[in-house]
Amino acid sequence: MAKIQFPKGKIRLLLVWASLLFPLYSFSGGNSLPLPLHDHHFSIKADPQLVGPENLCIVFGGVVGTFSGGGNPGDVYNWLVTDSAGKAIFARTGGAQLETIQVVFSEVGSYTVQLSVRRGTNPAYYQNQLTVTVQQGPELALLPDYLLCAGSPTLLTALDPATSNLSEFTIEWKDVTGNLLGTGNNYLSYSEGYHLVELYQTDATGKTTCLIIGTTFVGPPIDFKIISSSTSICEGESIQIGLDTPISGDWFIQKEFTGSRSPVSTGFEIEFEASELSGPGLYLVTFQTTNEQYPDCISERIIGFELVESPKITPAILALPDNCTDQNGSFQITVETDVDALYIPELNVIEGPLNAGVQLIYTNLEPNVYSLVVEKTGCQITQLLTLNADNLPIPPSQQLPNISVVNETCSNNGVNTGSVSLDFGAPISTGEFRILVEGKGEILKGSIPPSGQTTIDLINGTYLLEINADGCTYPVETVTIEEAPQAEFTIPADLNICETFSLSPVTDQNLKFTLTFPDGSFETIATGESFTLTDAGAYSILGEGTNPSLGLCQKRIDFNATLSSTITFTPFLAVEKCFDPIKYEIDLKGISTEEASIRWFNDRDEIVGRGPTFYPPNVGFYSLLVQPLQSGFCPVSPAIFEVVAPITSVPMELKAEKICPQPSSSTITLKTNEEEVTDTEWIYYDLQDNMQELTTFDGLLEIEVNKPGTYEVVVYSKLGCEIGRNLVPVEESQLLTPPVLEETYGVCTKGKTGPKLDPGDFSEYYWQLEDQLISEDSVFTPKEAGNYTLKVITVDGCEFFTSFRTYDACSFDYVIPTGMVLGDPERNFEVRISEGITEIELYIINRQGSLVHYQKSEEIPFGEAFLEWDGTINGSFISPGTYVVVLVGRNPLFQYEEKITGSLLVLE
Repeated sequence: MAKIQFPKGKIRLLLVWASLLFPLYSFSGGNSLPLPLHDHHFSIKADPQLVGPENLCIVFGGVVGTFSGGGNPGDVYNWLVTDSAGKAIFARTGGAQLETIQVVFSEVGSYTVQLSVRRGTNPAYYQNQLTVTVQQGPELALLPDYLLCAGSPTLLTALDPATSNLSEFTIEWKDVTGNLLGTGNNYLSYSEGYHLVELYQTDATGKTTCLIIGTTFVGPPIDFKIISSSTSICEGESIQIGLDTPISGDWFIQKEFTGSRSPVSTGFEIEFEASELSGPGLYLVTFQTTNEQYPDCISERIIGFELVESPKITPAILALPDNCTDQNGSFQITVETDVDALYIPELNVIEGPLNAGVQLIYTNLEPNVYSLVVEKTGCQITQLLTLNADNLPIPPSQQLPNISVVNETCSNNGVNTGSVSLDFGAPISTGEFRILVEGKGEILKGSIPPSGQTTIDLINGTYLLEINADGCTYPVETVTIEEAPQAEFTIPADLNICETFSLSPVTDQNLKFTLTFPDGSFETIATGESFTLTDAGAYSILGEGTNPSLGLCQKRIDFNATLSSTITFTPFLAVEKCFDPIKYEIDLKGISTEEASIRWFNDRDEIVGRGPTFYPPNVGFYSLLVQPLQSGFCPVSPAIFEVVAPITSVPMELKAEKICPQPSSSTITLKTNEEEVTDTEWIYYDLQDNMQELTTFDGLLEIEVNKPGTYEVVVYSKLGCEIGRNLVPVEESQLLTPPVLEETYGVCTKGKTGPKLDPGDFSEYYWQLEDQLISEDSVFTPKEAGNYTLKVITVDGCEFFTSFRTYDACSFDYVIPTGMVLGDPERNFEVRISEGITEIELYIINRQGSLVHYQKSEEIPFGEAFLEWDGTINGSFISPGTYVVVLVGRNPLFQYEEKITGSLLVLE
């Protein structure tokens, strides 16, 4: 018998699908934070107990009530929920997965929850019922998602303001950690993230009723994060701030929360020098941008950093060296704030830690620029102290060098650095120079060649130039290199191409841009236009001014672009536990979810989710759109999918045969929705109600058993959730009498008649001639000769088989000798007859017509010799010669008679 096998892998989990399409525990769609549902409460040999709410409020057209029964893991729960008219609104039977159920109530009124627990085969081990009163709740107005636009908060509303009993509700707004944000029906949110609302009524006893909890998400239309190179900087340092996605926008900065916000620039990123800021403190950097879908809603994010106050010292010169070679100078340092360390590299001095008010004096010093480096909590600041000689170099023959400065100039690809040139006008023996910068200390040093001439390349800025020649330190010079004006523009630092990328350099100047592609080709555009990039590789972009009178130098930026791996995304149902809320996740290939912008939309193109996990608020059509953050935008189509109500039950038609003598087994067959059922489990209860799991039958829809008792089958969905069960008793048949028939019967093929065969009292009859079914009647009359088989089935479903043979009673075969030898016993006269007749007469007649021999027989040995005659009459042999033989066969049952005539030669 055919058996259908399903794959293994059921999950024995805990809750009920009934509430899963109802957004009552969280009506925030994809941004919901599902609330925990009731766990099961099992214990060994525990008695069941019906537990659940007695008062509920309808919201969004319905409310979910959670009811549990307790008991043992092996118990079977039969739930029935009826309305006031007795109509069933929920009816389920199941095992551990139905210990706790969730029931949707869509109308106000009084309901009865009835629970009957079967333990083993005792169907009424526990019975109880609970009355539940359902009243109309408020009309919720909370949306699943709110846009937060720059400069303006968004108003969250919990209940429809027209709710008649609005004043009866206590409404609290909280963040995801449970901190109270505000109270009342409206909450003005300035912050991005999840928001929770709890609202409830209080009855006369002070008990909380009609509790409703919802969540929503508040955020800007565009996904991006601000990334900074540090969270704090020290004086003399800089900070770079950019985005995790290549979009351009406006940058602002303000000091502290009370400071005014000032625009800085437009672009993909920005850099702040500590020297450009207004002193130590907290700074807030804001980035704003828009897109075509929401042009009137500016997406904004803010990041903060701290400019740490540097330690302070006050240097004072006590005495200048008398001459450029003398070592009799001195200075004093007063520590104004506590410092961790003080360094003077030129003196190899390390001091610290030092408390405020400490004074340090250093003597016997030669003319020099001294770097005073102080450190506090990781911040260093360098002050330069110039200790020149009190008098010009002695002897007078030593000449002061001629110092000339060249400012920055334009080059073909950008800016040429400036320079400082020294010329002593005559050869020198030895010489060296140092370049120092306030706040940084020494940045460059080198030797002066014997010619007394050298050139030092420097970028724009102000420097201290210290020169020492032939042992004499010359007066320190302040040198300034003027900056050459240059084309200014920004492009993304990291660029990832998803099929195509539109690159638009951001600038506030009127520029011309030339992009060199990886293959060496180039393209030129103007400010405000875009390049289309399709290939990975090394690029170079050159920006240059279009107005020669401005004298802008060109600016070149080299960058690399990479290609996104092919991005594919598919939403899939990702329910991890049976009867958990419906949840979708993303099968995303090509990038990780952390590198993607994710949007879930309803059928009205409204955002209902933003993360990799989405809880649909209702059935219907939704779409998913995923974009790589580093690519800005990818030309991909949204994935459209439909959320349908889950299958929570299937038909369970279970049939079983009784155990018959042959083959001493019973077949149990389950008819169900095979498309939804992926696994089955069979359980056996013997006549003493002992339970046994029949694991060898797992996955089968049809089984064969040989023991009487009760058999139960449980079916599971592809999620491993129980969606149906049923049981059927199996008994041994008491109808053991087989059909009663003889082994052979005669039939008259000429008259098409035969005996009426009645094998006994059975439910079904199947008469077969050879291999052909010819009748299903209880009484059968065979009309053809042959081999017959009879199968009968009892009312218990047991089968019995028997067989019989029929012969043609209206026809027979015969053998008559044509001659005989008188006196030879081996050659006497004899007759052989086949089946078909019941009596026969023999006549032997001479030529004169006289009867010489007669015999009659009603006992015919079919196929054997009889009617033997030795050729004598009254003891004497007849005369030799030819005689006539007449054979008459009869079967009175069928009024059949046949005469056969032949001749007989008699010899001596």
